[in-house]
Amino acid sequence: MKKSLSLLFVLILFAILTINLISAIEIKLSKDSYNPQETLQAEITGSFVSLSIENILIYEGDTPRAQPVVSDLTKQGDIYYFYAILPSQESNYSIKIENAEYTEAGTKKTDAITKAFKIIKTNASSLQINPGFISTSTDFSVKIKALNSNQEITAVFNQKSQDFFSIEDIEKTISFSVTNLTSGKYDLKINDYTLPVFVIEKTSINNTPINQTNQTNINQTLNVSGLNKTEIDDYIKNLGNKTESLSCSSIGKICLDNQECDGKTLPSLETINCCIGNCVEAKKSYLGKIIGVILLILIIGFVVFVYLRAKKRQKPKSTDEILKDKEKQFQERMKEDSSEVIGRLGKI
Repeated sequence: MKKSLSLLFVLILFAILTINLISAIEIKLSKDSYNPQETLQAEITGSFVSLSIENILIYEGDTPRAQPVVSDLTKQGDIYYFYAILPSQESNYSIKIENAEYTEAGTKKTDAITKAFKIIKTNASSLQINPGFISTSTDFSVKIKALNSNQEITAVFNQKSQDFFSIEDIEKTISFSVTNLTSGKYDLKINDYTLPVFVIEKTSINNTPINQTNQTNINQTLNVSGLNKTEIDDYIKNLGNKTESLSCSSIGKICLDNQECDGKTLPSLETINCCIGNCVEAKKSYLGKIIGVILLILIIGFVVFVYLRAKKRQKPKSTDEILKDKEKQFQERMKEDSSEVIGRLGKI
């Protein structure tokens, strides 16, 4: 009887541990130590109810840093893929998931999940690669920058190799083709780095069936750069009202800080301003500067006017002016005396 109870207890304990293991949240980094400005890659797994790029923060010690200038998040299957261009300051850092709802052992939680790493400058060769993953239905390109030293770089994708020499801190753009590739996950190897490439079937604007990479994240990708306004409107209509659950890289593109969207913007998994159209260089507006110059001129003119007026009031009179004033006062008094004499004579 005791042996049976012991065995039952062991089985229950094993089941509990198994459930915790399956539902536990895990952040898997490509390495534990990075060079300044290197590309961080992470795979995040777990039973998330909701997870967006706003929930993923980079901490320096206990202090949260501003959102990385270049970063992105996508969900493919049951795995979230995240990348970020790291800052240049050396220190102890951590990637932290905050305010994201997930389940653990059947219980909903929002506790923070943390994974520590370091940024420390070494003599080891390292690269800055942007983006850190690719989700596409068309040919694509990546930007590569050698850090610490000049480097010989080999990029291999779809069994095709490209070799080139990269000068330190000089960014190069390398293009790759997805011709004849079916939808699925592929690896792009650049020296010691491996970038996941998710090839997605291209969709048309009419109701052609859409490739589904998983049940919760339907990727609808279309090259909208050559479409007119009416075609883009039709494409947006076909997307429906649930674009916030889709990756921006699957439905459009994220414009850089110095760019603006020449089409329409929709909310997506990573951003509320996913551009459905082309990212063009933002037009510089001089209206604010012109208004500022006009206001400055008016203020300076007013100050000068007040100053001159006050100075004129305070300016001492010259000797000639004083004599003229005295003479004028004397003449006025003489006129008054003459009037009084005439008046008295008239009365007599």
